[in-house]
Amino acid sequence: MTSRFAKIFGAPALGAAVLLTLATASTATAADRVKANIPFAFEVGKKAMPAGDYDIVIDRSVGHITIQQDAKKGTEALAAILTYLAPPQHGGSDHAHLVFDKVGGQTILSEVWEPNMDGVLIYLTKGPHEHHVLHLKR
Repeated sequence: MTSRFAKIFGAPALGAAVLLTLATASTATAADRVKANIPFAFEVGKKAMPAGDYDIVIDRSVGHITIQQDAKKGTEALAAILTYLAPPQHGGSDHAHLVFDKVGGQTILSEVWEPNMDGVLIYLTKGPHEHHVLHLKR
């Protein structure tokens, strides 16, 4: 009786398991992208980045973001996601934006926000600093 049950239900169950695994794997590896024109020089961690157009890839499955202008010229940086930030309750999260911390003469990328998603914190400035928010076009 066990072998008859396996013959009847085994193949469909195996197919469903494979489909579920593939669907989960593709969702887990999906990364989100934000395009940004950053009109000033800034830092990602300790790496200096020039002003220009950037692709920012947020990969929540591995917990880091990649900021890339031109990989061939070395204008690429990786930053660990420190934590996720809930969108403000008053709304305002329907557009992508970047938050930079300004300390002395340094401008450091600290937060990346996608439309209608939790933000990601990649740098935490201790001590007094100013925020500069760069709103991105859709």
